[in-house]
Amino acid sequence: MTSHKDIIHSRPIIVISKCLGFANCRYDGQMVSFPLMEMMRPFVEFIDVCPECEIGLGVPREPILIVDDGNKKLIQPATGLDLTERMKGFSRSYLYELDDFDGFILKSKSPSCGIGMTKVFPDSVGDEYLHRGGNGFFAEAVLSEYPDLPAIDEIQMNDPLLRDHFLTKVFALASFRAASLSVKMSSLLEYHTRNKLLFMACDQRLLTKMGTIVANRDDLPVEKVYESYLQLLLQILSEPAGSGSVVNALMHAFGYFSRNLSAGEKFIFMQRLQKYRENRSTIFELREWFLSKAEEFNVGYLLNQTFFRPYPVELSGTLHIV
Repeated sequence: MTSHKDIIHSRPIIVISKCLGFANCRYDGQMVSFPLMEMMRPFVEFIDVCPECEIGLGVPREPILIVDDGNKKLIQPATGLDLTERMKGFSRSYLYELDDFDGFILKSKSPSCGIGMTKVFPDSVGDEYLHRGGNGFFAEAVLSEYPDLPAIDEIQMNDPLLRDHFLTKVFALASFRAASLSVKMSSLLEYHTRNKLLFMACDQRLLTKMGTIVANRDDLPVEKVYESYLQLLLQILSEPAGSGSVVNALMHAFGYFSRNLSAGEKFIFMQRLQKYRENRSTIFELREWFLSKAEEFNVGYLLNQTFFRPYPVELSGTLHIV
């Protein structure tokens, strides 16, 4: 019998802040405990980086902060150093020299790596800040240079739904990258087939367009087909799937084994679906139920769909860590 554990997931490459479990490189000489990283390590290739160390700041070091007095600057108040151009220069060169990668996990609230949660000050002498919704300088470069790639911080990774979307996206992108290495239409067709329900749950309209690209009725060069497909892939994975489109995908999948269920079992499924619509249950529970039924009735098509296991089964346990 086919098992959902047999799905082979390509290994994503993720750029991660070095202080998140890799080295004692924070300004205070400490390292941030990040258990999720350790759980991901067997299935992910990490590229760790500390932008602050890379621009020559030591460990430990005097804190730096973001100042916006009309011009956004990176300042080290204790020394008066303006590190703005140094950090911008490093960020540009580092990102330019990166080769293959699928996403970013960055340190929250950091003046270099924070994503949307960093304090921004009106000057470098007071304790009052303008707001705490800024991006660190390195993070700003990431979001500007690679707006379509998944980027998240370690605090956001504690949110089950945000984490699920991040993992889904990086593993989908890694699998596409692996398929593109073959430069074969057959590899793209296989990739598209395995991800049909996942894409259906995101956007039926874009799924149809992606199918047209894969069909390649104009007999375009394979490289061109992959390029066009990637553009839509990034678009379809840009936001978490909405409950309405998820329900449509689940109903489509339900048709593969519904004839084997009793009236009572079908009623129970409809109750599960209604609970999900009303936010009284999660997609995780529905995925497991579908996989159990697909295994019970040996529905190979469903067992091979990434929608039900978008990343390795061993990482599903991380969904309960908060």
